[in-house]
Amino acid sequence: MYAKQVKSLFMICLFLFLTIALTGCWDKKNIQDINYVAALGIDYVDNKYIVYSQSLDFTNVARQDTTKSKEHVPVWLGRGEGVTLDAAVNDIYTASQLPIIWEHIGAIVFHERSMKQDLRKMIDTMLRYHEIRFTPWVFGTRSNMKELFAAPNAFNLSPLNSILHQPQDVYTQQSYIHPISLREMFIHLLRPGSTLLLPSISINHHQWFEDTKPTDQYEMDGIFAIEKNHFHGWWGKKDITGLRWNFQNVIHTALQIEPHQKPVAMLSLNVPASKIIVKIQGQRPKITLRLNIDGSIDETLTDMLPHQMEKLAEQKIRKEVQTTFRDGVQKNVDLFSIRKEIYRQHVNYWKSHQQGQGIPLSLDMLDQVDIKVSLKHAGMMKLRK
Repeated sequence: MYAKQVKSLFMICLFLFLTIALTGCWDKKNIQDINYVAALGIDYVDNKYIVYSQSLDFTNVARQDTTKSKEHVPVWLGRGEGVTLDAAVNDIYTASQLPIIWEHIGAIVFHERSMKQDLRKMIDTMLRYHEIRFTPWVFGTRSNMKELFAAPNAFNLSPLNSILHQPQDVYTQQSYIHPISLREMFIHLLRPGSTLLLPSISINHHQWFEDTKPTDQYEMDGIFAIEKNHFHGWWGKKDITGLRWNFQNVIHTALQIEPHQKPVAMLSLNVPASKIIVKIQGQRPKITLRLNIDGSIDETLTDMLPHQMEKLAEQKIRKEVQTTFRDGVQKNVDLFSIRKEIYRQHVNYWKSHQQGQGIPLSLDMLDQVDIKVSLKHAGMMKLRK
């Protein structure tokens, strides 16, 4: 009798426990029943914000973790518009058939037209929503946003395996334009004297082929310069060759040595250390850019010695830096964030010149470019000094 009572009590307790525990699964939804937004695009047309969302079928994404799909992976695009950014985002809900989750956004793209509005206010609006994190990669573009988000990926891989969502993977092989996160973008917009260099992403139509058919692929083709929340235009990749030497964490960038317009070697370089030093001389700031560069010889077409290549590399890098700096000064754009370094190193001078606004850019501001190139590996060639 006693054993039956204990057993009955145990069954009642077990039933109550399972009843309480299962209530935690009442609102559980399957992955295919939720719209996961992977990227967000912002445009501005006819005094209205246009917002695009890129959503993926995550059941296909999960399947591709183990095998490559033989079929094209579909991308679903949403579109909303409104007189404010928040109104445009809310407009996307109008015809959505599934609950929308914003927590998985991995990329945010600003069209050139939207960057001419209040960029800081747009970011503030996004970050007020609790599902938006500081981690997404951010880009600018001049391309059609629909075409950009619908671009196919090589090998029928998920769009998540692309420059749009994983730019750092390609940057380790070609360190030319440094990708930045939403957090870094926000810091640049708030930091005194800092110029935001927003990577520009576009579609390359001619370099990759599926069999013999050209296929569209993402490409980082330049930067947008934004200073004090003001848009200062687009700069193509060929116009900013000197900027790559000032980026942090330059892992691998190629440099062709070509004295007298004739190639003699191809070098693979990285920049473990770069520093801007500011001195005030006669109430004028003078800048020294100091670079310590390591590298190796990837290809040599002559019997030129490594130490000669090092000198030629230093000359070419110095010329690239000076040319890019000059182009920025001519357009009154502080591409190297010189004013930020003045604020850091000479804050009293900064304050005495209208919080940096009274510090004009000039060609003679760049006093020296000190460069030391060390080729530590030359393949089959024995390094000699």
